Amino acid sequence: MYISKMMVSLILSITLFAQVSWGQIASTELLLGSPVTVSSHDKVSQFVAREDVAKAFEEMGVDPKMIELKVASLSDDEINTIASKIDTLPAGGDGGSIIGALVFIFIVLLITDILGLTKVFNFTRSVR
Repeated sequence: MYISKMMVSLILSITLFAQVSWGQIASTELLLGSPVTVSSHDKVSQFVAREDVAKAFEEMGVDPKMIELKVASLSDDEINTIASKIDTLPAGGDGGSIIGALVFIFIVLLITDILGLTKVFNFTRSVR
């Protein structure tokens, strides 16, 4: 009985000194601070100055200096339109994901045809 009273008093004394913390969901804005805003003109200029974009323009036979002059001469409406299109472009949007999805679907249908679960392709014979 003496040992159990000692254990209870020890546990209670430890928990009295423990600090209480309150968990909250941390928003992205709170963690990263205020978002950095970039003007539309700067966004288009940074996009055109990228190495892969400059290389693509050179492959098309367009001088990078001419591109910078054209971007500088665009109106605010044109710059805003281009900047909004830059924001909506898919990352790596070369169509590889669509081709990959089509190949995946083809393989799934081929396997189900071979197993005899479906009959989509005429050139397969069922295992059953």
